[in-house]
Amino acid sequence: MAVEKSEKRSMPLPYAALVLAWLVPGAGHVYVGRLGRGVVIFVTVSALFWAGVGIGGVLTVDYYSERWWFAAEMLTGIHGLVGWYRQKAVYNRLPQMRGASLDEKLKNANLALVAPGETVARAYAGVAGLLNLLCIFDALMLSVMGVTGEQPPPRAPSGAAAAGRARP
Repeated sequence: MAVEKSEKRSMPLPYAALVLAWLVPGAGHVYVGRLGRGVVIFVTVSALFWAGVGIGGVLTVDYYSERWWFAAEMLTGIHGLVGWYRQKAVYNRLPQMRGASLDEKLKNANLALVAPGETVARAYAGVAGLLNLLCIFDALMLSVMGVTGEQPPPRAPSGAAAAGRARP
């Protein structure tokens, strides 16, 4: 007796797609079978986030001064977490100055971010997170609807329908 194999693909788990899409941008799309889209999302979000960090340094991912931007940056998953870890390492190396504010410590160590670089850097990194938020939502909805795999390319009309649409 031969065992029959089921051709039916298992449905993707929505929470798995959500967590993967947040942790590694594009991984939620790869999980639901959209490899091309996942790679494009990963490259775009990663490049945008790290361009922001490249402009402003690791202090761009700063919980203490710009909390809304920080929340947006954390939407980039592993990128935001690595940036935050590096930023915390810089803060831990600051000289201990009794009674000094964080800004004074940064200025003393020549590490303060200044405008316009600060604004541009945070905008790049934050917008990368907001873009990934849209991608997280897309991966979640694809998995909830049970859509898997890449979409086939649109077919060209054939026969009489194509002849009727032809332009001179």
